[in-house]
Formats: sequence, structure tokens, C-alpha cells
Amino acid sequence: MSKTKTKQARRQLKRDGQRKIAEHQKKTAKAAAAKTDTPIDAPKPQTPTAKAPIQASQKHEVPFGAYDHILLVGEGDFSFTRSLVEEHGCANVTATSFDSESEVLEKYPTFASTRDALTSLTPPVPLHHGIDATKLSSYKHLKCQRDDDGDDEDATSGWDTVAFMFPHVGGLSTDVNRQVRSNQALLVSFFKTCLETSTPKQRLKILEAQANRPNLVQRRQPEFLKMGGKVMVALFEGEPYTLWNIRDLARHAGLKVVESWKFDWAQYPGYAHVRTLGALEGGGGWKGEDREARMYVFEKVVLEADSEEEKELEKIGVKLGKKRKPVVQRKRKAEDEDSD
Repeated sequence: MSKTKTKQARRQLKRDGQRKIAEHQKKTAKAAAAKTDTPIDAPKPQTPTAKAPIQASQKHEVPFGAYDHILLVGEGDFSFTRSLVEEHGCANVTATSFDSESEVLEKYPTFASTRDALTSLTPPVPLHHGIDATKLSSYKHLKCQRDDDGDDEDATSGWDTVAFMFPHVGGLSTDVNRQVRSNQALLVSFFKTCLETSTPKQRLKILEAQANRPNLVQRRQPEFLKMGGKVMVALFEGEPYTLWNIRDLARHAGLKVVESWKFDWAQYPGYAHVRTLGALEGGGGWKGEDREARMYVFEKVVLEADSEEEKELEKIGVKLGKKRKPVVQRKRKAEDEDSD
């Protein structure tokens, strides 16, 4: 068998393995649901409105693929992780929390059963605690593991998707402006660590690699988020969240704004929003799933050097090609495709 055919066969085996994992996880979820008499795929009553078409502007498809390599950041009780795995059959999910495991157990009473369900799957879903969302790319054990890394010239590295559901620094202050600035800083640092551009030195290194090997950007070194990979963030609608200006923050960090849409809680059975400070005793307080929210999607694109970086690159002998003037203003409406 030729070398090319061997690589193709290896990739096919990997896809078959991922498919089996997804099917197994869905079967496990169905079996667990059957014990509680709540089958996941139970036939729905045939009513006149059961098959009524849903307009695209009203409902967006779930953006997480069954075979995507997905990293979830800032999880609370890990109910979103469980929903992706059990309800949508996502076979390559890794989930993290800022709190330690003991803190998560103390804050969220439902976590123990969720942890047991996720870790008992085959293979188990990796759960990591004590992870700072602003320093993701610095954790070696969070590098995306792909079985086909390095197998052929077209292989990619890095996560397909990094998602941060309802990020918030917590109740640091009652001053709205201070809260806004703190949360903006959190998001900017999160975006930059996904792109591995947290420091000027990291940015120059990437820009140099792009200039020297423009057609082999993905092969310069293993990447945290693959080129073309997505960064997703869910936020509640209205103030103070709209004051964060998340689209502008993402653009300035170097991401491309792709789209946003109304977040549909019903698409993620079992997922319940939890407070950063933990569950209220007695279960009181407002429920996040009763509030309107949006999902924002950003994409990793080739990094563009600013004027200062161009000078630095010239000092070290890096020749930049003819720079095309970005038409951000004219394309902004097209990039910011929103679905109601």
C-alpha cells in the first residue's frame, strides 16, 4: 500500500472511531433516560404545529459538530458539557472550570452526579479544574490532541472550537463601569490566549512565520486554536452586557466577527445557567434560562501587522508583501450577520 493510501486509511479509521464514540454516548444517554421514563428521542404527538417549518431567523442550528474538537472554558456545574455529550453526541469534548474540583462540589450540588456521568463514559470526558481562561494556551495538558497530527502535509492542529458560556468575573464591585471594564479585560485576555498573542513577542513570532512561510501558516508549530477555528461566547441580552462591546473587543484582538443569533436554551436539554458565586441556598433567585441571550461566533484568521510591528519585522530582516488595505468598514455589516 502506498504512503498516501496508508494515511487515507488511517484517517478513515479515526473517523470511524469517532462515529462509534458518538453513537455509544448517545446510547448511554438514552439508557439513562429510559430508567427515569424520559426517553430522549421519544415520538412526539402528531399535532398540526408539530411539523410546522421554523424560520431561520427564529432558530439557529446547534454550532457544535459531533466530531469537532471542542474546548469548553469557565464551566460552572458542567451541565452544558453534559448536554453536548449526551444530547448532541459530541465525541471530542474537553471541559474546564476556573474553580478547583472541591470548590465546584461545594458551589454546585448537581456537579457530583454530572461528573460521575461524564467520567464513566468510554472514553471518559476530560474535566480540568483550576484553569484560568485568560491563560489557556499556557497549559500544556490543554493542547488539542489529534490522532492524525503530523501524519500528512494537510493535517491540522489545534481546537476546532473554544467556547465560553456566559463569562463573568463575579461580583467584584457594585459599580457598573468597573464591572464592565473588568469583564472586557477578561474577554480580551481570553481572545488573545486563544490566538496565542497575549504578548507582543508572541505576535511578532506569528507574524514572522506568516511572512516567511505564507502558505504553511498552520504548519509553523502546533497551534492552540487551528486556523479557521471558532471562538464562541454566549452573553445575556441587554445592559450591562451590551456595554461590553464584544464584537469590537474580538476585532481588536485579531478575530473575525462571523455571526450572532438568539441563544435557544431548549436546544441544550439538561443545561441550566448557574451563578459564578454558586447556587443560592434553597434554590432561590432568577434563572438564567428564563432570560434572553445571544451566541457570538468569531473566527481565527491570518494575523495582520500594525505599523509598529512592521517596523520591528523590518529590523530583523523580514520582508512583508504588499499590504492590502482592509475594508473592514465596508464589510462590517456582512461580517456581523445577526439572526433574531
